[in-house]
Formats: sequence, C-alpha cells, structure tokens
Amino acid sequence: MVSATVDTFVERMTNNRCGVHGPFARDEAASAAVALAVRHPGGEIALPVGDPLVDALGISALLVDAKATVLRSDDPTWNERLPNAGVGITGSVVAVAERGTIALSSGAGTPRATSLLPPVHLCLVRVDAIVDTFAEAITRLAAGALPSALIWVGGPSRTGDLEMKTTFGVHGPKTVEIVLVGD
Repeated sequence: MVSATVDTFVERMTNNRCGVHGPFARDEAASAAVALAVRHPGGEIALPVGDPLVDALGISALLVDAKATVLRSDDPTWNERLPNAGVGITGSVVAVAERGTIALSSGAGTPRATSLLPPVHLCLVRVDAIVDTFAEAITRLAAGALPSALIWVGGPSRTGDLEMKTTFGVHGPKTVEIVLVGD
C-alpha cells in the first residue's frame, strides 16, 4: 500500500475501466509507459511537446529507441496525422481519488486532442499529485498558473444508444491506461 489515497484512486480508476500500472520509480515508469504504448497496435504514438511530466521522463527519446513512430505536437502535419494515431500520451496535473478522475492541462504544445482522438490514451500520473477530493484538486490548480483548458478524464469514452447499450470508444478513447510515477 502506497497510501490510502493512492489505493482509493487505483480502485476507482479500475472500476472506471482503466488499466492502472505501478506505482513505479521514475525510470521504471518511463520504461513501463513506453512498453504499454508500443504494445497497442495501430498508428503513430502522439506526444505533446510541452507536457512537463512526459518531457521529464524522456518518453520521446525512449519511444524512438524502441523504434516506435512518434508524432510530436510541433510537427507541421500534426492536425492531418493525429486522427490516425493509435496512442496519445499525456501527463496529468492532478488526480482525484474520490472520483477516480485525472485532470489534463492543455495549451500551447499540449493539445487537448492528444488524449481525445487516439483510441488509446496513456496518462502518466505522479503519485504525489493524487489528492483525496475534488475541492483539494481545485485548490491545488488555483495555486498555480491556470492553463487555457483543463480536461477531466474519468475513464474511456462511453455512450449508450437507443437500446441503452453501453458502447466504449465512440466519442473518444476506447482504452485508458494510467502509469503511476512514484519518487
């Protein structure tokens, strides 16, 4: 057990149909994220260029070393190629245990579509960024510079048709994988 907060977060995200992996030490987290990303079939792996956690873990270089095809958000063909990407990798700015939710920051270099268009969203979550309540998350976010947008993710995209049958992945990723990054 890392902490009751982390345990609750893992339980809620698992209940929300997310794959949760770790927590791992930083180097192990980067390797685990790359292994998960290349395991999923189809398309390029989309990476934001301004995401602090993705950059700090050196994910881009590790993907290149793994012979993965990487699509970076600073690529001039990003908009045309992103719809065909198989995986989008982001970092989260905060996570909420009580709700099983992650918050993603978007702005210059970190497009919202990275987590929304590819069928697989792989999110890096720092263990020390997991808080108990939504109110704590808002307080933490308000203490810093606010991004142009926040995306709150509680799991894969789901919708129900007229027969009330739940379908996953119609309006966003069908799979959400979370890699917990420890100290």
